[in-house]
Amino acid sequence: MKITTGTILAVMLLACCLQSTYAQSPALTEFMSYFIGLEKNKPIDWQTTLYFLFTGQLDPTCYNQAYTVHNDTILAKSYAGIMVDSTGKLTPSGLFQGNWQELGDYRECTVDAKNAWDRPEEIEPMYCLVLWGGIPEELSAYTPYYTQGVCVPKSCSDRAVGNLTWTGFLGVKPMPSWVPIAVFCQREETYANYSAEAIIALMIICIILGVLAVSTLYELIITTRFSQEERKYLTTSRVGRFCLSCSVYSNTKKVFNTYQHPGQLPALHGIRVISTLWIIYGHTDFFTLSNIEISNKEEKAQASDEWWYFIKGNMDMAVDTFLLLSGLLVTYLFMKQMKKTGGQFTWRDYGLHVLHRYFRLTPVYAFLIMIFTCLTVYMGSGPWWALHDNWTMPSVRACQTYWWANLLYINNYVGQGCFGHGWYLAVDMQLYVSLAGVLVILYKYPKVGAVVTCSLIGSGLFLSGILYHFVVNEGGGDYVGTTYQWTITRMAPYFIGMLLGYWLFRTNRKVPDTSNTRKLMLLGWIVGTASALVALVTPFRTPEANLLSQPAWRTFDRSLFSIGVAWVVYACCVGYGGVISEFLSWSGWLPLSRLTYTAYLVHPMIMQVYYMSYKGALLYSGINWWFLFVSFSFLAFVCGFAASMMAEGPFLELEKILLPNRRGRETKPKTAAGDSHESVDNKTDDSNPNLPLLHHGGYGTTGTTETAGNGDDVCVTNNRNKRTKSVNMESRSRKFLNQAM
Repeated sequence: MKITTGTILAVMLLACCLQSTYAQSPALTEFMSYFIGLEKNKPIDWQTTLYFLFTGQLDPTCYNQAYTVHNDTILAKSYAGIMVDSTGKLTPSGLFQGNWQELGDYRECTVDAKNAWDRPEEIEPMYCLVLWGGIPEELSAYTPYYTQGVCVPKSCSDRAVGNLTWTGFLGVKPMPSWVPIAVFCQREETYANYSAEAIIALMIICIILGVLAVSTLYELIITTRFSQEERKYLTTSRVGRFCLSCSVYSNTKKVFNTYQHPGQLPALHGIRVISTLWIIYGHTDFFTLSNIEISNKEEKAQASDEWWYFIKGNMDMAVDTFLLLSGLLVTYLFMKQMKKTGGQFTWRDYGLHVLHRYFRLTPVYAFLIMIFTCLTVYMGSGPWWALHDNWTMPSVRACQTYWWANLLYINNYVGQGCFGHGWYLAVDMQLYVSLAGVLVILYKYPKVGAVVTCSLIGSGLFLSGILYHFVVNEGGGDYVGTTYQWTITRMAPYFIGMLLGYWLFRTNRKVPDTSNTRKLMLLGWIVGTASALVALVTPFRTPEANLLSQPAWRTFDRSLFSIGVAWVVYACCVGYGGVISEFLSWSGWLPLSRLTYTAYLVHPMIMQVYYMSYKGALLYSGINWWFLFVSFSFLAFVCGFAASMMAEGPFLELEKILLPNRRGRETKPKTAAGDSHESVDNKTDDSNPNLPLLHHGGYGTTGTTETAGNGDDVCVTNNRNKRTKSVNMESRSRKFLNQAM
């Protein structure tokens, strides 16, 4: 009787509604009749629906509210019509392009329907993603399921949503034979209240911001209110330096200082920045995996045929560039230090160097892991935010358990899901810590050390080939997982950098200025360029060879590319870089180079939040990807600057205060007046940690060894003759370029 009365009332109200709207617009009346018919005439398996209700598989509250929405749609109530309208319908366009999703409208469900004037107070709309299985095998090359967005009452559990969509009660079932295989509902009340971890993280951020404000205010006061003599004590004493360590003003000036000290290797700045941008471009595409759906997967799959695709396809080669530079700088600095101490080496000093490196890298690393782990879930909402098996949320959960593995730099073996791109830091730190003995042998017994280093390169290549063959080809393992886990697969570029650093040290970065030298340098450019291009372009221009799945190719491709990069570095060091050296040495690279470490750490977080907050499917196009890359790059360096001001710069200054007497950082001699005896030419960049992603100091060609404020040895020129020789090397570069052309 209840249903009969409701039906009669519905017909009467519908007639009134249609009569009133007809007077306003015949087109609207026609549309509303069709729209209401979708809900009224859709096939519903009532028998199975009631079976779920009577057997306890369906909560009565969920059923009653879903039934109310169904009836209210027929009655043309606005909130119910909005819920139906925001639900994905039968099939979208572009199925043969891989567009197997009809997401509906997230905002219409969660905002418009919720704010509708006639919505019953007890019914609150909720957006869910339903993944349907049953796509024909011929059409499922790019996705194994069809994704449908549905707007349902929030009282329904994920299981109930799956059951009711299967019976056709919620939304429209795509195909009779299809079954829901997963349901992901965006329950915003889950994030309505901050967790204890999130509150602690926010408190830490507030404390840091307060300290930055106080320190900056302190500098402002002493700069405007005190005389120069008074400021000297307030800024040079340990207490004064401590108070200034967090000043945003001072640290910003250090970041954006573009003065390049004589004798440095400024070309490294450009290489770092370009390599970082290369990684960001590759991740622009990589982080779409499992974080968002692409609506034209077929077109995206065909992008590998474009001539420029090798740039994206080889983005992980940029990490090998950093490993090469890391091996170079570690070796060069170690040789300089050994020479300065007369060849003396103690494990205590080496332990202090490792500790120094650890405290320079870890604070900002830990700070960003804290933000990622504790606050990511509160940074957005949307259809993809509810996915439990996407790329981001499992990583957040992994960090809640394995954050300590990242801080111990063993995360490439333990808890790999946490802050996944931190694998590079683990590999670099492991190589740095474990190779002290090789460096000592290389310094004291050069021939033996060279043989040992070359043997390690060969061992790394051999073991990599074994891994690729048995783990990937024979064992069915994942190439990416293997390459990003095992340190040995990245050994060769690091050791190539070590050999280059040793050679630059032994030759003092000098080559004879003869015609034979110019010919050999030209030959070196040809061979180095060819090696890099073969490694980068060949796999994508010869797809029939299937090189990317061949263990032999995968064993040597990174080394070939590293040889090409090593040649660029060497040529720029000895003055035969020409226009390339001038481009890479542009002073504008220097501020960005200082931010490459934090930009590298923070850019995946930006991408993940953006993609997961997207309210629909993303359309792929080459131009769209380049625009996303530019946006992500800008935000990465902006957020990297913020992270540098909050956690990197202050700790760099504090480290220099707390560890002032580490070997290589002796106190400068005092003059009679008590001032530091330091000329303008001897000033060095004192904010350079010994990590290529972060280290932005160069190393001189002909100058004497001095100690920077951070304890790193650099070569500086301090007399007119040496400056002249440096200028002559630049002239030689231009002369070589003209002859080559």
